[in-house]
Amino acid sequence: MKIAFVGSFSTGKTTLANLFAREWDYPLLPEVAREVVALGFPLDQSATAETETLIFLKQWRAEVSHERFVADRSIYDVLAYADWVMEHQDGDRKENHLWYESRELATMDLRSRYDHVFYLPVEFPIVLDGLRPDDTGFQADIDRRITDLLKGADVAFHTLTGPVEARQEQVRQAVKMPPR
Repeated sequence: MKIAFVGSFSTGKTTLANLFAREWDYPLLPEVAREVVALGFPLDQSATAETETLIFLKQWRAEVSHERFVADRSIYDVLAYADWVMEHQDGDRKENHLWYESRELATMDLRSRYDHVFYLPVEFPIVLDGLRPDDTGFQADIDRRITDLLKGADVAFHTLTGPVEARQEQVRQAVKMPPR
C-alpha cells in the first residue's frame, strides 16, 4: 500500500508519516527537499527549474523503488512548489525545459499514484524547521495549489483535521489496516 500525506509546509505531514510508518512497519520515504538543500540547491522562493527537476526525480525514484511506503511529501507537493517557482522566475530560461518535461511525466498518473492520499490543511501556526520560510502567504498559496491539483485530477483524498490523535483515528478508519 502506498500512503501519501500531502499539504503545505508546517501542517503536520511529517508527524503523521513518522507515526504510521512505525505503526505499520512501512518504509518512510526520505524528504527529498532536505537532500537537495544538502547538495547546495536553493529551495522554495529561491528555487530554480533545476532544483525542482532534481526534487521531482528524487521523489519519483523513491516512490517507484518501494512496493509500499508512507510519504510525507508526494508528487502533488512537488508539482505545487515547482509550479509556484516557474510562475515567479524568468520564463525565458532554457533550463526551464528540464522542469516542463518532468512535469509532463509527473502528471501522467495523478489519480492512481497512491492507494490513500491524506490532505492536511493549514490549521496551525508555522513551526520553523530551518528549511521552510515563515511566510503564511506562501504557505496558503502552496496549500491552494495542492488542493487545486487534487481536485483538478479528480484524486480521491481524505482531509485530516484536528489534533494529532484525531487525525490518527481518521487515517486508521480510512485505511483499515489489519493489526500486526
